[in-house]
Amino acid sequence: MIRSSKATIKFANDGKLEELREFINEYRRVATLLVDHYWNHGLKFDGFELDVKNEILNFPSMLPVDQLPTVESFLSGRALKCLSTQVCGIIKAAINKRVKDRRLAEYLTRIEKKLPDRLIKRLAAPLVKPSCNNIEAELNSICCDVECDPNQHFDSFFRISSIRNDKKLYSIKLPINYHRHFNKWKSIGVQLNSFLISNEGITFRFDVEYKNKEVGNVVGADQGYKTVITLSDGQTTPTADCHLHTLESVIEKLARKRKGSAAYEKAQDHRKNFVNWSINQLNLSSIKQINLEEIVNINFGKRVSRKMQAWTNTIIRDKMISFANEHEVHVNLQDSSYRSQRCCKCGNVRKSNRKGKIYTCKHCGNIMDADLNAAKNHEIELPTIPFEIRGKGYNLGNGFFWNISGIVSFSGEELTVPLDAKIN
Repeated sequence: MIRSSKATIKFANDGKLEELREFINEYRRVATLLVDHYWNHGLKFDGFELDVKNEILNFPSMLPVDQLPTVESFLSGRALKCLSTQVCGIIKAAINKRVKDRRLAEYLTRIEKKLPDRLIKRLAAPLVKPSCNNIEAELNSICCDVECDPNQHFDSFFRISSIRNDKKLYSIKLPINYHRHFNKWKSIGVQLNSFLISNEGITFRFDVEYKNKEVGNVVGADQGYKTVITLSDGQTTPTADCHLHTLESVIEKLARKRKGSAAYEKAQDHRKNFVNWSINQLNLSSIKQINLEEIVNINFGKRVSRKMQAWTNTIIRDKMISFANEHEVHVNLQDSSYRSQRCCKCGNVRKSNRKGKIYTCKHCGNIMDADLNAAKNHEIELPTIPFEIRGKGYNLGNGFFWNISGIVSFSGEELTVPLDAKIN
């Protein structure tokens, strides 16, 4: 797994910092020119074709130098090689959103389902050209290396070389002092020859290999709006921190801010910091595997409140995976369909059983915390519910039973995929 740590360049003198700023500004300028060229004029190369106007979106991950447009710049060939690869990634990221939307629309049309209004609106909107005004320069070992300081004044020197095609500036040597976070990854991982460079610092990357535990318990985990994570063994993340902030209060604050403002970005950082802090309080010493619910396209195609838009499950998921890996715990992402509606005692799946934070089974009378009930359902391995019988309303009324032995209706009939669905 790749981990990163950012080191400051504040120890460099003003002359070196000015040289670095000049290089970064030129790097961003040329990157913008390349993006504009391919976005406006397209590309045909070795089976790849990009034509934004006609929405032909097949762009390569990297390009040879002979496919680059002529640009007047002091950047060397090595620097341009790194830059062109980064630009390819930026363009692919911008067009892949449209590619995914088109594939989804084609799939929904094939199964004769109505396209959501939000999907139709996104497909009708023109593609947005990515901006390179604030990118960090992504360089590798052909332009950069790290030298240890023999005099021990600094931990090391980061040298950026072969970045200009003139003799005015051949290399920039920046002093680096390591910190606790950097030393953590350096001690357990292998430093990679790929770096992100900005006017504020240098981001180092490390390849960290984790070994999963062979002894321990398997638990389920449920993500929540009020409680960040609930484990099936009874553990929950703290409701509030020392400043009495809760996830719900942080989300409410974020929902009030104007998107794109400085206050909005500050609230986003607060949300991420609260999630990270709360998950760090879990004890995984006796756990070898966590079955974490995988939430995909939550509220897709629906009108949702600003609060629900501010709740981002991907932040919780990524932090949970990262935290578990550090403790040698394997994370298994698991489909979350119907698990929050299923009773962990009797297996009855009924939509009306869950009301907010309280789960009340109308079949067996089980009453418990709704997040804990969902986590217990993630702990066990249940047969997969076929896609063809989802959305048929079986979870309405008296619901159906979903147990290890199979899926049956409330009256005891086995729920199977219709024959015509199998043929299609």
